[in-house]
Amino acid sequence: MNATHEWSPRVAELRHRRREIRRELARIRWWLRLLGARRDLDLARLAPPGETGAIDLDDAWEALAADAPTSTELAECLWGDASAAVPSSIERIDALMARLGAYETRVSGNLEAVTTAMVEAMRAERVEQSGADRMSHA
Repeated sequence: MNATHEWSPRVAELRHRRREIRRELARIRWWLRLLGARRDLDLARLAPPGETGAIDLDDAWEALAADAPTSTELAECLWGDASAAVPSSIERIDALMARLGAYETRVSGNLEAVTTAMVEAMRAERVEQSGADRMSHA
């Protein structure tokens, strides 16, 4: 088969479905990244640097980064109202991420099934075409 071969309507439909499923997977993964970033921001609001009680290196860091923005300046830039982040907001994000992750798994499975069906349909067409080519050259 040459590069100008026209696939059957079945293969064309499967290719279209596959493109649409891949587009949906990209959308799901975009939302998962945003939810993960939002979760990280909420966690940072709940436990900002210097308030964790681990090691207080604020003085050392201040000496090293005299003109760097402070954690307070950065936090105010990212969010104005620090009271918006609460443990329940993180739980809500976790629940959304779990649901979206389950949906991603289902869509990925659907993509695999459509891809397999498309490859099989393309293979069948090639076998059929090569058989027809042999018959015409006999």
